[in-house]
Amino acid sequence: MRVETDAVWARRVKVGGNEIRQLLVPSGVLAEQETEDGPVVANNFGSWPAARHTRVVPNGPLTAILGGWPGTRVRWSGSRESSTPEEVTASFHEAIGYRDAGGPRALRRPQLGALHSIVGYWSTGTTDPAVVVMPTGTGKTETMLAVMLAERPGRLLVLVPTTALRDQVAGKFETLGVLQQAGIAEATALRPCVARLKRGIKTSAEAVELLRLSNVVVATPHSLRACDEEARSLLLAGFTHLVVDEAHHAMATTWKEVVDAFSDRRVLLFTATPFREDGKGLPGRTIYRFPLREAQKDGYFTPIDYRAVACIEDTDSRLADLAIARLREDLAAGHGHVLMARAKDIPRAEELLALYGAKAADLGPVVLHERVKAADRAAAHRALREGECRIVVCVDMLGEGYDLPALKVAALHDVKKSLGPMIQFIGRFTRAGVNLGRASVFVARDPSVTSSPLRELLREDADWNHLLRDVTERISTAEETASEFDDSFSEGPDEVTTVSLEPKMSAVAHRASGAEWSPESALSFYGTDAVLDNSIAISADSSVAWFVLEHRTSVPWGEVQSLVQVDHELIVLYFDRSKRLLYIHSSEKRGNYAELAEAVLGPGCEPVKGIDTFRVLAHFTRLIPTNVGLLDVRDHFRRFSMHVGSDVLNAIDPAEQEGKSQTHISTSGFGNGERVTISAAMSGRFWSVRQAPDLKTWRDWCDEQGAKLLDTSIDMDEVLLGFIAPTPLTERPELVLLGVDWRWSFYSGAGTTRSISLDEKVYDLLDVELRVDDFGTTGPFLLSFVTPAWEIAYRADVVDGALVYAPLGEDGLVVGPKSVSSSLTEWVNRNKLTLFLEGDRMIDDEDRLLEPRRDLPAFDLGKLKTLLWHGVDLKVESQGPERRPDSIQNHMAELLLEQSGFDLFIDDDGAGEAADLVGLRVVGQELHITLVHCKYSSDAKAGARVKDLYELCGQAIRGAKWRQQGAGPLLRHLLRRSRRFFERTGKTPYMRGDVPDLYDLMHKAPQLTPHFHTVLAQPGLSVKRVSGEQLRLLAGAESYVRTVTHGSFLVYCSR
Repeated sequence: MRVETDAVWARRVKVGGNEIRQLLVPSGVLAEQETEDGPVVANNFGSWPAARHTRVVPNGPLTAILGGWPGTRVRWSGSRESSTPEEVTASFHEAIGYRDAGGPRALRRPQLGALHSIVGYWSTGTTDPAVVVMPTGTGKTETMLAVMLAERPGRLLVLVPTTALRDQVAGKFETLGVLQQAGIAEATALRPCVARLKRGIKTSAEAVELLRLSNVVVATPHSLRACDEEARSLLLAGFTHLVVDEAHHAMATTWKEVVDAFSDRRVLLFTATPFREDGKGLPGRTIYRFPLREAQKDGYFTPIDYRAVACIEDTDSRLADLAIARLREDLAAGHGHVLMARAKDIPRAEELLALYGAKAADLGPVVLHERVKAADRAAAHRALREGECRIVVCVDMLGEGYDLPALKVAALHDVKKSLGPMIQFIGRFTRAGVNLGRASVFVARDPSVTSSPLRELLREDADWNHLLRDVTERISTAEETASEFDDSFSEGPDEVTTVSLEPKMSAVAHRASGAEWSPESALSFYGTDAVLDNSIAISADSSVAWFVLEHRTSVPWGEVQSLVQVDHELIVLYFDRSKRLLYIHSSEKRGNYAELAEAVLGPGCEPVKGIDTFRVLAHFTRLIPTNVGLLDVRDHFRRFSMHVGSDVLNAIDPAEQEGKSQTHISTSGFGNGERVTISAAMSGRFWSVRQAPDLKTWRDWCDEQGAKLLDTSIDMDEVLLGFIAPTPLTERPELVLLGVDWRWSFYSGAGTTRSISLDEKVYDLLDVELRVDDFGTTGPFLLSFVTPAWEIAYRADVVDGALVYAPLGEDGLVVGPKSVSSSLTEWVNRNKLTLFLEGDRMIDDEDRLLEPRRDLPAFDLGKLKTLLWHGVDLKVESQGPERRPDSIQNHMAELLLEQSGFDLFIDDDGAGEAADLVGLRVVGQELHITLVHCKYSSDAKAGARVKDLYELCGQAIRGAKWRQQGAGPLLRHLLRRSRRFFERTGKTPYMRGDVPDLYDLMHKAPQLTPHFHTVLAQPGLSVKRVSGEQLRLLAGAESYVRTVTHGSFLVYCSR
């Protein structure tokens, strides 16, 4: 006979306000059976005595009281005390089998693989954390349960990120998930005693009691931090095992504290996304990863319909229309789907709620975020479950742990900025189920993710069904490669791990006489007492080694023999066998470590020092010496001198160096169009201000420097002659001011968060033109801040070695992040401008006058290209939204569009422009960028007027900055300005291509090498009548542009 039962829970027990629960009998159907001991009821969850009368001993075994006919609901009598944790653990003996995946009563393939890996890894006795990577939907929690049954931990702590996930995971442990229901776990296994830590434990007695009564405690880092410090320490010490869910959080401080507390016990970290936005790896070793492609093959994910949305008009409105239309199609087809619209923050969520309310009020849109009242939140969740609401607007995907299978249409108005959360998000929408249909994802293309792994997922033609697996596998493999490098090190001190090392980019190098070395010899060289834990960590290929030295000295502030000061010094060694170069890094910079080098390399090695060290300064452009040391071999009273700021000019001037030698040179400049710092010393040390995130990065940097150290073709006189010398700004230079610009940090991100206003008319900082108002060579510099609505005139005077800016009339207001405001005068004197002067001179934002140390080469007349300019009014520069045909800009556009085969050609004319015209073209693995600067003639006829070139040269010089950061900031700038152009004029600025094409190019750009072409157009310049002054002006502009961009420079003019 079969009967039914409700769930039977053990007697309620609380410790410190935290309930400990054990499910004695799960709800379901029971079969009555006769045994030698009498009747029982049984199913996959266990077996219990049964009786047909109510006279059962109250404190006796839990007994089912049967009715008289099948299908009746049984009653229960007898003891409802919890099992002891020890009884539960004993019941796990042989409770889980290792049956082949795919068969009856078997785990899924990813679960079985993970279980084998975990049990095998722990059998080695290691306590390094184990990382298991399983895609969302493949059964991570059931894998945790299987591990518990197989390993039978004494006391298990499960750490989760949210309260929702705490309750979800705790519920799984309380029921053993589906393991018993599916016959995977034996019916003899008791359900564990599970505590949900909702409140902090305040006393040691409570901590002891919680441990005594529980098999499993499920907690968040917040609930653990809420415990009394002594109680928390006692509680953490009482667990035998730690399982971390959503382990990509594990490097956060509150999580790391818990993981570190289990350094001598078994730790298991589960995640679907083993990569973090900050680049930090997870603690421990990846012992198992189930590929996403295999999860797709096994049907754990539904297929995905994906569409990227990019348009010059209102993207939000277009995205909402598409998502709502797909939702209505799905509902009409009988799929009870729900649409989720994601916003980046609460104000955006409220804005999108209004949008969806206006477009689809009948679908009951609601908003969910942390500021929604509890009652309203509960009502929204109920409406979602019951189908009254079909659209939910949220921030952060409703939180980790929220599970709603009907979520099948996604509208990402603001995308996640990193891959991990994005993959989690996708997992919510792609879980397979009965009658759930396909998942649909609509994404607003975001220019800010073009340099992240997301760029492949967010391009217009992306096939997510393939890309998801490709991207995650590639990133996971890279993470594992870095992890394998760190894990390849043997030994090492107990307190320090390889993954925790972040050395400065610095080293000394030694040439070896052979291709072999013995890093272990460092131990005998220093002595066992000096090396921390008497241990040296050596990589598997024996190319890298590291150790920590302990230096014990007397305290420096007194004669106190009982106190000793202990300092720790990190030493890293890398031996490049192919170049026979040994690199030594020390955190203390104590010398060139010649004796250590000889100890590990053997006799015959020699340090790289002296002038050879300065070769690391080669292959950079516009190097500015910021700090130079000089040693005077004749002046014993002033033997060493340090030169900083403008004083470095004397330190590198050959005329001033008789009897002196440079001890070190620190510089900043450009390498491949990017800003760099590089320094070197006669002692042999070379360094950068960068800090390596790991040993592998430091090793790769050493390889770059080593190639230059051995390059005998490098001419150091040429390197030093190429320096840009800073000189003191004592007075206004008698040079023409050609252009003015903001500092680069505003173009690379900060500028879009600031605005300038006058008379309540507000413009973004980057949309404000900086115009030169006077091209004279004396008096104050005159300039204006210009927008279509206003102009603010300013002067800049040299006062006490610095430029001081002041308005000539009405002043503006600058508004920054968090609405912090200040006057334009105050702000611009805090955030100095860069002034570009004739002759390749400039005054930077630190008030330094920077001058090249070489004479400018003569301008090549072959770079002056003549045009006939038929039909062009030489005094009309801009084509405007109507594309005026007699303008210089339109004439150049038609010429270049016909000649150059651009993929994109954009009119960027206006305040804040990168150039009047920008052409973009992909050629193989190169991105060719053409910046066209146009200027009208001051006369109707071509001539030799210098004033016709001043502003034009300034525009070209300002445009060179866009070479930085792989042209990414330029492409984002063009996207932002193209939308502003459309808003302002109702016309498109795209003369070839469109917004989706620009997005596609932004996607490709990080893998392309940028090549810049600077084009100047001035029909007022006559080749036949060109003056020497004009040529010198062009030579200075070309010198700056070519050294910064490594590109070409061309001028279109008249005969």
